[in-house]
Formats: sequence, C-alpha cells, structure tokens
Amino acid sequence: MKITYHWLKEYVDFRWPPEELAERLTMLGLEVEGVEKRGGEFEGIVVAQVLTRDKHPNADKLSLCRVNDGAGQRQIVCGAQNFKAGDKVPLILPGATLPARPGEAPFTIKVGRIRGVESHGMLCSPRELGLSEDAQGLLVLREDARVGQPFAEYLGRAGGDVLFDLEITPNRPDLNSLVGIAREIAALTGNPLKLPRLLIPPAAMRLPPIGDLVAVRVEDADLCPRYTARLVRGVTIGPSPDWLRARLEGIGLRSINNVVDVTNYVMMEIGQPLHAFDCARIAPATDGKPTVVVRRARDGERFVTLDGQEHVLSGDMLLIADERQGIAVAGVMGGQNSEIHDRTADVLIESAHFHPPSIRRTSKRLGLRTDASYRFERGSDIGITDWAGLRCAQLILETAGGQLAEGVVDAFPHPPPPREIVLRHARANAVLGVDIPDATQVELLQHLGLEVFPDPPDPSGGGAGMPGATRFRVPTFRVDLKREVDLIEEVERLYGLEKVPATFPRGAVGFNAFDAVHDQIAEARRLLAGLGLNEAQGQTLVSETAARLWGRAEPVRLANPLSADMSALRSSLLPGLLDTLRHNLTRQQEDVAVFELGRVFSPSEGSPREGWRLAIALTGRRHAPFWSGADRDARCDIYDMKGVLEEFFEHYGARGVGFVRETESPATLVESAVLRWGKTDLGWLGQLAPALARQHDLRAPVFLAELDFDLLLSRRNTARVSKLLPAFPAVRRDVAMFLPEAVTHEAVLRVVREARPANLETVALFDVFRGGNVPQGRKSVAYAFTYRHAERTLTDAEVNAAHEALVAVIGQTLGATVREG
Repeated sequence: MKITYHWLKEYVDFRWPPEELAERLTMLGLEVEGVEKRGGEFEGIVVAQVLTRDKHPNADKLSLCRVNDGAGQRQIVCGAQNFKAGDKVPLILPGATLPARPGEAPFTIKVGRIRGVESHGMLCSPRELGLSEDAQGLLVLREDARVGQPFAEYLGRAGGDVLFDLEITPNRPDLNSLVGIAREIAALTGNPLKLPRLLIPPAAMRLPPIGDLVAVRVEDADLCPRYTARLVRGVTIGPSPDWLRARLEGIGLRSINNVVDVTNYVMMEIGQPLHAFDCARIAPATDGKPTVVVRRARDGERFVTLDGQEHVLSGDMLLIADERQGIAVAGVMGGQNSEIHDRTADVLIESAHFHPPSIRRTSKRLGLRTDASYRFERGSDIGITDWAGLRCAQLILETAGGQLAEGVVDAFPHPPPPREIVLRHARANAVLGVDIPDATQVELLQHLGLEVFPDPPDPSGGGAGMPGATRFRVPTFRVDLKREVDLIEEVERLYGLEKVPATFPRGAVGFNAFDAVHDQIAEARRLLAGLGLNEAQGQTLVSETAARLWGRAEPVRLANPLSADMSALRSSLLPGLLDTLRHNLTRQQEDVAVFELGRVFSPSEGSPREGWRLAIALTGRRHAPFWSGADRDARCDIYDMKGVLEEFFEHYGARGVGFVRETESPATLVESAVLRWGKTDLGWLGQLAPALARQHDLRAPVFLAELDFDLLLSRRNTARVSKLLPAFPAVRRDVAMFLPEAVTHEAVLRVVREARPANLETVALFDVFRGGNVPQGRKSVAYAFTYRHAERTLTDAEVNAAHEALVAVIGQTLGATVREG
C-alpha cells in the first residue's frame, strides 16, 4: 500500500514531519517498508514539444528531431517510434541526472554524438522517469501541457512530497486506503477525520430514477451479499485532470482516462474496489432495461478479460453478466466486451461486496492478481459500498460531465446484524499489566469509530447489567474486531506500547534479569553454526543399551517406561547424533556435519544429576558438492574434527586445550584422543568403530567428539582483548629438525609454551617428511617461528639469541636434532 504525505493530510490534520509520521505509523502496527522523498528527482527535466521528426541520416531506426524546450530549440536523436511532430514529451537537459532506479546507477545526460549526429539531451520513456515499467516508447503528455514547464510541476510534485510504502497485515483490510490510515492518525491525535462531502448539484440529477433505467439480479447472495449500481449518462471520455493524474501517478498507478482513473482514485481513498461498465454494452432484459446478473459461471464458460487473455471458468467462480454473456470476473477483473472506451457515453458504476474466500480461489486459479482482488479477498467493508459508489459518481460528474440517475440499485437481501462486544475494563488492565482508567479506555475506542451502548447484559441472566464494563458496537469496516481481547489490543495500541511496562507472567518462578549461562550457550551455538555445523536435537529418553554403551556409570532408568527404546535418561548426546546421521544417510544425505548442545543425566541420591554436554559428528565429504578443487571428493578424517574443535576453542575463550592420543581406545572407537585442559580431561574425540557404524547403517567413516560443557563454561576466558595492528616489522626464523616418530606437533607446541621465549609471536608447522635420508624411526619437520616487539624493531642479535635458546630446549626435551644444510 503506497500513500503520499500531502494526500494523507487531506483527510486528517497532523503536524508531524515525514520521519515522525513513519515512526508513529510503526508504533500503531503498520510496517513502513520504505520512505521516498519526491520532488527533486525530476531536476533538469522539462516539457518539450517536437517540432520536426526526420529520419536519421546514418541509422534506419533512429529519428532526428528538433524540439522546443521553452527557452529555445535543440536537436535530439531519438530511437522511440510512438510519437509525431506536435507531441509534447519529457526532455532531460544535458547535465541533469535521470531518477535512480533500484539496482541501477544514476545516469547523467551529456551532449554527445549518436551515429555521427550531435544530440543535446534525451526524450524520456515512463521507465526512464521511474513512473512505470513501460519502456516501449516516449511518455507522450497531454495537449494542454505547457512547453518549458518543469516536469515535476506538470506532475503536481513541484512542492515536494514523500511516498510511504506500507505493509498491511491481512487482518486489517481497512488500512488498504487513505481514509483507513487517516482514521488511525485521527484516533491517535484526537483530531477529526475529514471525509469528503458528497454533494451532487441538482443540475446534474435530471434523469429519471435509476430503477427505471437499469436492473440488477443477484442469483447467488452467498457469494455476493451486496451489490449496488449507479448510472451516469452523457459523460465525455478523455484525459484526467492534472490533480487526478498526479495523485495516481504519485503512488505508481498508470493514468488511463478520467472515468477509469476515478474508480482507482476512490479505491485508494476509501478502500472499496469499483468497476465502471459501458452501459450501452450491457444487454437488456425483456423489459428493455440493461440488466446486470450476478451468477456463478458455467463449467467451461470462456471469458476474455481486460488484459486480452481468455480464461476458462468453473462453476465455483462468481461472474458478473448480462442476459447474454459474462461482462466481468467478479472482484477480479472486468471484460473487454464492456470496458470504457473513447466513445462511451453512459457509465454504470458497480460497488459491491463479495465473499472473500471465493475471490481468493478465483484469483489464484486464473492467475490474476489485481488491486481489486487483493482487497476483496481480505474482506471489504460491506457498509461502505453505497457511499463509495456515490463518491465515484460525484467525481465522474466533476471530471467527465454527464447526468446522474436519481437513487441507487442496492441488492442487499440479508444485512448482517451489528456486531457488539463487551469490554470488561478490569480485565483489560489485568491483561495489559497497567492501570488505564475506564473512561480512557472508552474514549480510545470511540476514537476508532466504535459506538457505546449502555447496560451490557448480565451473563448470570439477572439483566441488571455488568458493572465495570462497556458494550461497543463495531463498525463494519473493522472486520478484525470479534472478541473482547481484540478491543484490549486496540486500547493498548492507542494508549502506547511504550507505556506498558515489561513484567514477568503471573506465577513465574526463578526468572532472573540476566541469564549469563543462556547467553553463553547461545554464543556457542552461533560459533558452531558459523563453522558449518547444523544443530540437532535428540531425544532425552534412550534405550538402556545405548545409555550403557556411551555412559561411564549406570544409567538412570525410568520406573514405567513407554517402550524399551525409551527406558532410560541419556548419559551421552551421541546416541541421538548417531540416529540423526542414520536418518540423513537413509535419505541420500551422505555429507553430514552436526552438533548438539544439551543436558545429560547421571545417577545421584534423590533426583538424577544434570549436566551440559557438547557433541559433534562428521561424516562424508569434506567440501560442499559444488566445490571444484582437486580434492573435491576428499572425505572427512580425524583432523577435520580436530580442526573444528581448535577453531571453536580459539573463539570461545578456551585456549590451551591439548589433544593427547590414547594408546588404547575404548570399544566404541578405533582411534581416539583425550581433550586435556591443563591437568583436567575436558572430553574426547575419535573415529566410530566400524562394527558399531554398521549397526547404525553408516557406511562412511564417522568421527565423533563429546566434551563437558559445564567445565568449559566454568574455565573459559570471556574477556575480549583487542589488539592494535603491529607498528613494527616481524622477524621470521625457520628451522628443520629430526624428531622421533612418536613426538606429535602438540608436544612441540607444549614445549614452546612452557619455554616462553621472548618476543615469540607465532609458531607454524609447514613441512613434514619421511624416508630418503631421514633416519629410521624419525621424521623431518620444519617450523617457522615469528618474533616481534610491540614497541620497537628487534635486532638480529636479540632474535638469534631467543631462537637458539628455544631450539636448544626443544632438542633437550624431545630429542630433536637440527638438520644441517
């Protein structure tokens, strides 16, 4: 829904600038998707008249034109074909910039040569001006356009305006109009809503009563509860006046002619879709009167809509017809056989209410989405149909002339009873958690158009009325107000959401203002997801066998289990992750990387003891299927798991966790390592034993890790240390060493950390080699050591002394010998 600032102010007074209006609308529950300032986008664009149009000497599809821009004549090269000498068109002058379109860079016009001929400006299409998507030709202006007039002034935007793009929720169809939004502002400010006055001059009402001229027959009142018709005779079809054209084009609607533009204007103004028929094309009944028949379409009935498309209808679609044929798909689109054209003299105005689900089904099945169907399928105001039809007739008389037939044909067989809702004021305060005086609640709802009726009935049947309550009659335009809680929500909106304090629900126990553990768990989840893992959530109840297999103690059994598969509380997260892997692999999802962060249980006196664990499972390919590298089919291994854990620990404040290979792995694993943090075991990682993998239908190697998350939380460093970029250069020293085969990279890093060499910044392993001249039982490794001082440049002597001391410690501790040459 698009509206403009100045158009809105015609219906309600307010003094807010556009920015504050956007904020106020948001607080009322209308989502403001965009705010666009208008008025400066047509700078340097004027109305010009084409004086001559000749063929370009060097191009068959180009024209060489001479135009008058109000200040003189200039030569323009143009490629459009839809104009002639004498037409008035928009001209952008050299140095001016075309209005920027979404996704496109601004384009500045310059004097240039096109196929050898100079062009001093450019004639513009609607698309180039950002007015519509039509790029088939120039925007040909009305004959009364003044040559040299600024184009913004021609559009009625000379003073500047602001366009608001609003997202209207489906439950508030009343907000799909200027008046609906103005009503909200009026309720908020207390200023009156200014509806247009419907005054038809007596000189324009000299026709007989409309009942003598046309007839309406509704054959399906369920799909069309109300249908009104008015007749205007003797109209003159032509261009719309500037004010009307500017209003519609300002919100992105294309001007067609004065009659059709009026129907669109009233739809945007009040929210009621309208349709104008050429009355001369409506077939008469036996009494000679043109007769509109509202009926269901026949199965297989064919109908051509205004867009020239033929549609095959079905029996559940509502059709507007005459005595011979269909003339419109009800609530969706009119037909070519009854459309307004240049020779139309008599206009029948349709203003109706249709069954929303029927319009929704028809629109979707035919693939026709229109402004009318958008409003009808959400529920139009059945009480405004006659008002909207009269408003449309009033504006047609002003813009196209003619005579209005007296009265209205109003087929309204079953008017719905008025809806009434009782609001208990104490209940409203209890729900909102704030004390709003009864009189204030009533006043706020009255500002929205609700009427007060005294003495609501006593629910006990006593008939004395309900104290502390008010009965309201709901206006027909508020189709969303159905229950007491809806009125409470309206009171809250107008009272101000910012005035309602944030409180815990009644009866809530154990709420803290700040839950640090929850935030730390959420942070861990974000990091793991950022590392490419998907989160899984397994069952808390598992089989006793699974609990024994992965637990280190007796499982916690249920006294009355529902089944053997849910007989114990889980002591590990891994049974659930293995089930997740199996579920994915049986559905051809072979590359899986998942984690779970959850509670596990262990026996304890009284109730079971709970603890938080983190578990990770990897299987399948290392890279995504679209990876194009040489190793695109490489499979995950234990080092992928190690890398994930190292990265997680680095960013989660758990530096210093080491990996110690186990000489004897448990029965569930074939290769494993302990995660050791200082002198404490944090968890483990390893490869699932093949026999156990086959039990879970897992064909590829599976790598698992599980760690004590409570321990991690208790010892992690949550401080965030920011470092400046280094101001002084680093010095690198490489060393190649022979190490015993059993010495791991982790062992080397541990020795380096314990040695604490001065000014050492980083250590990196960049080569491992076995065989050749490497002694038996040993391997050749190469490390890069980087040194840097924070406040000055290191000398070679300082670096050499620190480096030689460090290499000596590695040799003494790990039995390393430096390679020569």
